[in-house]
Amino acid sequence: MFLIYSLFYTLGVLLMAPYYLWRMRGSISARAHWRERFGILPASFQTSGAGAIGVHAVSVGETLAVVRLVQSLQEQYPSRKIFLSHVTPAGRVAGETRLPGVTGRFYLPLDWSWCVRRMLDRIRPALLLIVETELWPNLLREARKFGSRVILVNARLSDRSFRGYRLVRPLMRRVLEPIEWICAQTERDAERFRSLGARPERVVVTGNLKFDVKSPEVPVAKELRKALGDVLRIPVIVAASTMPGEEALLLEAWTEIRRRHSRAVLIIAPRHPPRFEEVARFLALQHKSFIRRTDLGKGGGKLSVQLASPEILLLDSIGELAGIFELADLVIMGGSLVPTGGHNLIEPAYWGKAIIFGPHMENFRDVAQLFLQVGAGVQVRNPSGLTRQALELLDDTPRRLQLGERARHVLAQASGATERVLVRVRELLRADALVRAAL
Repeated sequence: MFLIYSLFYTLGVLLMAPYYLWRMRGSISARAHWRERFGILPASFQTSGAGAIGVHAVSVGETLAVVRLVQSLQEQYPSRKIFLSHVTPAGRVAGETRLPGVTGRFYLPLDWSWCVRRMLDRIRPALLLIVETELWPNLLREARKFGSRVILVNARLSDRSFRGYRLVRPLMRRVLEPIEWICAQTERDAERFRSLGARPERVVVTGNLKFDVKSPEVPVAKELRKALGDVLRIPVIVAASTMPGEEALLLEAWTEIRRRHSRAVLIIAPRHPPRFEEVARFLALQHKSFIRRTDLGKGGGKLSVQLASPEILLLDSIGELAGIFELADLVIMGGSLVPTGGHNLIEPAYWGKAIIFGPHMENFRDVAQLFLQVGAGVQVRNPSGLTRQALELLDDTPRRLQLGERARHVLAQASGATERVLVRVRELLRADALVRAAL
């Protein structure tokens, strides 16, 4: 069965290779580190003595979710090397920004056994922590052969992923077998993993690590706050992690908002860096006055002068959105206005912000329901509802502040997942230490 998977995987890689090579043109990081995709890691990563800890976080969201967990591992296991692996350049940048003290970072090798073995031979992990749903069959199988213990942390299965995995349930039972603990976000996620063949005694609900995340103070946020205040640019609306098609819906609502709040400013943060140029072109075609984050301060220009007239700030940077939420009077969560499954509400909630999200929160259904149950967020069904709710909240400061405080309270009540995961980590690392001592 693994042979069949490997054949289909190889075919998929060959078919997608031209696309990824084309995408690599725009990523210096991806071009510079292409060898890592084949398991060729720097000699400085060679590990001996206490086995290393490997943490795989595919992109930005997964990386931010494990920041506190990795920091705790660094404090509790200072003698063990800790490595981060990613798939996307944006995830790697997030890791460099938020977790600069790890031993090393690399792109996860392609899921061919010989590539995975090279990586394992180099970093020699006693423990692999895999974030959310990165279920690579050869990675998991080779990790077991190597003697690495594996924990799936912050584990979840979206509706779409679950439907796909059910089609190959016999394979999934074997894929999940090497995982010693599946630390699921919710009972629904736990039940889905069990139904795919995971051993029930290995599946535990530990909660969502993202509830434990503390958003960073972003230097540019402080500068922007002062500059916007100097020119009285209020209110500030942040459209976070927007997906294709959402900018058009946002501008539809934005036109009405600007009629009532002529000094308002909209900060648009596209979810994926490759879309920065696309969104900039769209705004230009719509004849909107905007400035790009990467143009701020160029030529020695003062931010207060640069931000005096544009109605839109395009956040075409990586790793700053979490801190930019601090500026917001209102947050509109992207990925939820079009059918892409939504994005997480936790980061704006950390800053105590009122949040509006659309009907498509399938990937974060439990979080969205939690916010709605306690009145910590507002869900809209269409662009007209978005316009109406945004205007109502901007005109009703006490209600807006109340929503933000309730959102902050949700985080306080739901925190603690990091420590629950660490209980399982300590258990496996103690066992590893005993084995090494006996050798």
